[in-house]
Amino acid sequence: MPNFEKFRRSNITSGAVPMVAIHARGVLAFNQQALDALEKPEAVELFYDREATIIGMKGAPRSSPDSYVVRHHTRNSAQIAGQSFLEFYEIPREVRGRRYRAELQDGMLTVDLRQEPEE
Repeated sequence: MPNFEKFRRSNITSGAVPMVAIHARGVLAFNQQALDALEKPEAVELFYDREATIIGMKGAPRSSPDSYVVRHHTRNSAQIAGQSFLEFYEIPREVRGRRYRAELQDGMLTVDLRQEPEE
């Protein structure tokens, strides 16, 4: 008799490292490890290094005029609406529809857009 294991959709976003996905419509999605690295913020402020093509994110209060409210998508993931950010910095469409490893650097969660995206 086969020993089936039920596939849980939440397993897609779980993992050992922080991950940030940039969806086609400009949504930035975070796995649980990325949220933990940001200390589970209620909102996020976005930063961009034009030369290095690195996105930076820091937790922020909802009251900050520059913050994006974190919406919990599933039990293990959350997202923010980042389309205006991506458009303002003219971040190429090629980065969309992909997942990237994120790193915590000096209290900021960073995503280097030059890295090979995770499949």
